[in-house]
Amino acid sequence: MVGLYPEYPPLVRKRFSLFADFVRVDSLTPTFRWKPLILAAVDPSDSQGYISIQNATYEIRVWRTVSTGTGKLVYARKQLTATVHRLEKPLEPGTNYLWSVRAHFEIDGRSRLTEWTMAGYLLRREAVPNDSCLRFKTP
Repeated sequence: MVGLYPEYPPLVRKRFSLFADFVRVDSLTPTFRWKPLILAAVDPSDSQGYISIQNATYEIRVWRTVSTGTGKLVYARKQLTATVHRLEKPLEPGTNYLWSVRAHFEIDGRSRLTEWTMAGYLLRREAVPNDSCLRFKTP
């Protein structure tokens, strides 16, 4: 698992499988949820021992699958302040989708971002989306 941890749709993987299953969601406009960004890096110059992050926001993308491991971008939102987001436009019924989320934040006034959330590891030179993206299917 790479990146932020998904809560819904959940990450479901069969035993010994490299990739996640396509999990059926409850709606054509599902509500995505993920764990918030938490960094616990040690800062030797800080008496508390931790680096503090500021201005954390999230970016989500959803792709309709078009072939194994690839997709067509159908939904994207940036600068989300919550770790929950309901899609604002309905998706196609009975369709497989890939999704991912990442965090944007600042440390000492410098912009940073996390990797896109993946169910597996991103292989060298592999683009997003790919087979390691989170997966779901519409009713």
